[in-house]
Amino acid sequence: METLYTVTREALTREAARIEAHAAESLRAWAILGMMDKHADALRKARILRNAAEAASVYTRREILRNGGLGVKTPKALRYGHLG
Repeated sequence: METLYTVTREALTREAARIEAHAAESLRAWAILGMMDKHADALRKARILRNAAEAASVYTRREILRNGGLGVKTPKALRYGHLG
């Protein structure tokens, strides 16, 4: 399970684009090695991130990510109100 530390729309969209770009670059190698499941898994994660980015509330975004198998952590300082 991967862990995310922020659930802003911009961050989720940026991470989804990064994963999609890496999957596209690796597609040929994965196909040659018979590891197409890695490509499918990367696209699944990107879709989960994009679905979460479309959600209106932070709570809903976190739930979508958790249900999709992506962990979400809140930095300890934010939990206790020490930042901003």
